Amino acid sequence: LEKFGNWDEDVASSYNNIGCTLTGQGKYEEAIKMHEKALEIQLETLGNRHQHVAESYNNIGSALHGQGKYEEAIKMYEKAVKIRLDKL
Repeated sequence: LEKFGNWDEDVASSYNNIGCTLTGQGKYEEAIKMHEKALEIQLETLGNRHQHVAESYNNIGSALHGQGKYEEAIKMYEKAVKIRLDKL
């Protein structure tokens, strides 16, 4: 973090990996926080139409789905789909 600060894509990737692991452990709230940190970095560094941003929305959706928050999950999945379709 000293070299790049908090706004580095590698840091975002690590937050996403931690979030995926936490989701796998059923620690959904913690997972969402990690994915949101990744998303914040990605939006700042990559913009809102990048595939990594779509991945973060999808990961947040998965954690919300695990919590039974289906409507919120669908909204996140839809954001991911929109980005991915725009790239086609």
